[in-house]
Amino acid sequence: MSHRFVASVMFCLLPALLGMGGYPSKYSAEAIEARVIDAETKRPLEGVIVTANWELEEGTLGGNVPVGQLMVMEAVTDKSGRFYFPAWGPKRPPKGGLRNKDPQLLLFKSGYHFRRLDNEFRDYMYEEPVHRSEWNGKTIEMKPFRGTIEEYANHLSFLNTSLESILSEECGWKEIPQMIIAIDRQAKIFQKRGIYGLPSIKSLEVRYTNFKARCGSVVDFFKSYQP
Repeated sequence: MSHRFVASVMFCLLPALLGMGGYPSKYSAEAIEARVIDAETKRPLEGVIVTANWELEEGTLGGNVPVGQLMVMEAVTDKSGRFYFPAWGPKRPPKGGLRNKDPQLLLFKSGYHFRRLDNEFRDYMYEEPVHRSEWNGKTIEMKPFRGTIEEYANHLSFLNTSLESILSEECGWKEIPQMIIAIDRQAKIFQKRGIYGLPSIKSLEVRYTNFKARCGSVVDFFKSYQP
């Protein structure tokens, strides 16, 4: 057997080996509690939508790639600006393992810069069976957006990109209903000015047509959230 053949086989197997090595068989996560305030007034911000997603990744020669969500949660800040996510687990991942999006936090309130908060990379973090957010117990500031509506739409396009890992999951929109409703309202404001790009409930209905038998109608699902 030639050295070239062996090298070729190892090159093909390496991504799978990297993806398997060192991952725990089950994961758990600690509770998260934090407070959100206006960066200028320092007052609590009520009604901020907060999503938390624990994203699974697998290793490849080019780096790590997302392969799904182990857990997705959603909360809304109260009058004191507080939000809370309960602890969960142990839970077995279908594939891959957790890295620094363990969890990723996304915060949105219309009129403010959105925030995306990940954990810092740690040595051997993928081997840890219990994960925690570095933002637990912290005060998180959100800045009012100062700019044109076009600039705000461009800014929120990055929120849309960050949410894509959740929305790409089958029935993923069911995991973050409050965020979808808030973005739908913002999308309608933009559309009145001829600005498109943010996902709306109607656009998600079209996108998930092929999954309607398993997930149901997006539009019908959100009717229950209408006042």
